[in-house]
Amino acid sequence: MAGNTDTTFGSLRSRVSWPRLRRYCYDGITYLVYALAIGFFLFPVLWVLSLSLRTEGAVYTSLELIPSDPSLGSYREVLDSGILRWLWNTLFVTALTVAGIIVVTTPAAYAFSRFEFRGRRSLLLAVLGFQMISPIVIVLPLYDIMRTLGLTESHAGLVLLYIGLQIPFSLWLLKGYFDTIPTELDKAARIDGCNRLQTLRYVLLRPVMPGIAVVAIFNFVLTWSEFVMAYTMLSPGGEDLYTLSMGIYVFDNQLATQWTNVAAAAVVGIVPIIAFFVALQRYFVRGLTEGAVKG
Repeated sequence: MAGNTDTTFGSLRSRVSWPRLRRYCYDGITYLVYALAIGFFLFPVLWVLSLSLRTEGAVYTSLELIPSDPSLGSYREVLDSGILRWLWNTLFVTALTVAGIIVVTTPAAYAFSRFEFRGRRSLLLAVLGFQMISPIVIVLPLYDIMRTLGLTESHAGLVLLYIGLQIPFSLWLLKGYFDTIPTELDKAARIDGCNRLQTLRYVLLRPVMPGIAVVAIFNFVLTWSEFVMAYTMLSPGGEDLYTLSMGIYVFDNQLATQWTNVAAAAVVGIVPIIAFFVALQRYFVRGLTEGAVKG
């Protein structure tokens, strides 16, 4: 009997070697960390979705993730309150901002990556230094300047403000992608007769497209959810000018916070971001991977 037990234990030990057991432990710990990370980021979203499906009274009486008596009443109230108008305003401001940033930063990043000129490094450091300044610190001087120019209470002024504030980050990010592209492509294009602008448009734009997609996604998310600048510039103009982040604030009035309506508006506002990310996910992952390998 003892001989059989020793034989079985020896056979099991031969099949499960220490390197294999160590690899199983590492894999288990890795999957556990993945599960915790996914739960950490996914739970708040599920909780907001759960709140949006409750009645106002159930918000304070139940901690169940799945409501026992789900209701779409908060979505009906949110749709009746003008959220479609705020969604359109947000989409309009965000689309113009992202397009403007890409139009400005693509040739600028190309120039900083390829041209050698006096003060280039100092100018890059100055751009980086501007990025270090929090927009909250300069919001009042910016409001004063925009009011002098007559650009407050208008989406055009807000778009110009967003473009100016988000160019430094986008410029540095896109310049890094241009640095990963071999300069031999430029030389080959110049030999074929292309000037600088044609080289950028017909030769370099395609390989740098993942970087442009990363810039677009980051700026789309930042602009879509921005509140402080939008509230400062647009709030005197009335609710018709509101963006989505300002519209959600409407449900937090002086008498009470309508949590179910806030949650429903947040869910409606998340959908376009997810759709935009899914549409550019292929470029986003490719851009991050190439940046990690070549950067």
